[in-house]
Amino acid sequence: MPTVSIIKCGSYNYKDVEFAIRKAIENIGGTEKFFKKDQKILIKPNILSAKSPEKAVTTHPEVIRAIIRIVRSVGAIPAVGESPGGAVSGAERFWDKCGIKKVCEEENCEMLFFENTGTVRVQSKNPKNKTLKTLEIAKPCLEYDCVITVPKFKTHNLVFLTGAVKNLYGCIPGLRKSMYHKYAPHPTDFSEILVDILAIVKPKLSIMDAIVGMEGEGPAAGKVRDIGLIMASDDAVAMDTVMCEIANFNIKKMYYLLSASKLGLGCSDIQKIKIEGEKLEDVIIKNFNVPPNLLVYMVPKKFAKFLGKFVSALPVMNKNKCTKCMTCIKACSMKAIELRDIPKVDKTKCILCLCCNELCPENAVEIRYSALIRVLLFLRKIKRFIPL
Repeated sequence: MPTVSIIKCGSYNYKDVEFAIRKAIENIGGTEKFFKKDQKILIKPNILSAKSPEKAVTTHPEVIRAIIRIVRSVGAIPAVGESPGGAVSGAERFWDKCGIKKVCEEENCEMLFFENTGTVRVQSKNPKNKTLKTLEIAKPCLEYDCVITVPKFKTHNLVFLTGAVKNLYGCIPGLRKSMYHKYAPHPTDFSEILVDILAIVKPKLSIMDAIVGMEGEGPAAGKVRDIGLIMASDDAVAMDTVMCEIANFNIKKMYYLLSASKLGLGCSDIQKIKIEGEKLEDVIIKNFNVPPNLLVYMVPKKFAKFLGKFVSALPVMNKNKCTKCMTCIKACSMKAIELRDIPKVDKTKCILCLCCNELCPENAVEIRYSALIRVLLFLRKIKRFIPL
């Protein structure tokens, strides 16, 4: 039976964080279950964009510090590796802005920029992945003895919630991430790519930073939400399933978790997951706001073309926030954005992957919804329609 440990932690004070993470790992079997002396351990945080820790976009640096020290306490050798989503002009500034570079330097821990580590072309292991026959995975994700995925508790405009499994998408280096969105624009197809990465990387341990999370238009432009938890699990799918329960979100809408579970890569049945630490019913978040874009992607693919003009969404740039940094243009695999007075999206080319929304350092990329979507959002807000 997979186990998820839930520990309360109300601040990013280092001592509190380390205590919570140690306790969470102890509840699921202890450090010796996951790594031993002299083993090489890859710590995979979420460094989505160049934002400070207070924005709740990235894994908090004190969580990474605690994991580095815990790994070293048993004589194992830690390294921190990631490929930020918008590292089109150099990854180091992303690490620097979120505070993880400073922590790695202070702890004398190796930083692995996946853009520079080389890749391995791996055959697809997910028979449901009809989009890609091979995937490019950063070498350290396959060569280290243990991968620890360390996500942030956040919403996500494309796949609704981003946790331990979605965090592994950063194992794809550089702009390949944007290209994979191009090949799989619909959430169901993209979800199968996430499942494939999970099958290839096989993280042994998941530790979630849920002290402060994000709701609404995540993973970069949502609202900060105090949650007060640290979570750990030996099953990434189970971790994210428990996350769904805490957010009071319907697991049936989490395509990649259901698919991964059917392939035997984890458990998405809450009744078959052992909960340690806090009781699940005591930590459920009331009125947690899911992404508004959820309604767009509830439209079945076979009806998408017909209903598109009625239930559409399009990224638009806020001219008062836009600094013309060109991040959105460089990151768009469809070449759907061109610079005029400010960057503008060509709706005939846009596949709504929302990479521009995720990666904009100024939160200048907003989502403009069609009239029908705005009505449905209003009805959902007053709880007369659209149960989730």
